[in-house]
Amino acid sequence: RTCPPDATGIVRLDQRMPSALVVSQPELAGRLVADVLGEVLALEPADRAVLLETLEAWLACEGSAGRAAARLYCHRNTVFNRLRRLEQLTARSLARPRDLVEVALALEAHRLTPG
Repeated sequence: RTCPPDATGIVRLDQRMPSALVVSQPELAGRLVADVLGEVLALEPADRAVLLETLEAWLACEGSAGRAAARLYCHRNTVFNRLRRLEQLTARSLARPRDLVEVALALEAHRLTPG
């Protein structure tokens, strides 16, 4: 359950602990998504997809805007602008560890939970 619906690989639980925590508590996961990403999810689908894709790329690139930009085929300033908009919509700072954890877990919950 810690893998996206279209995944075919096998993973070990110890490699997916945050995801396992999210999927083991679907009610809390839903609340986390609503509380953290509610404003983002209320955007037009294309706008929402761009912001979530940027966040996912930035996290996958360990916080490197340059590497995320290369992955997304855009300029690194575009990544910074999108992340700043995401911070405004979520009322969280990606520079604060606690906020970053909440945003990352909310993204994971959104990705893994139905609806």
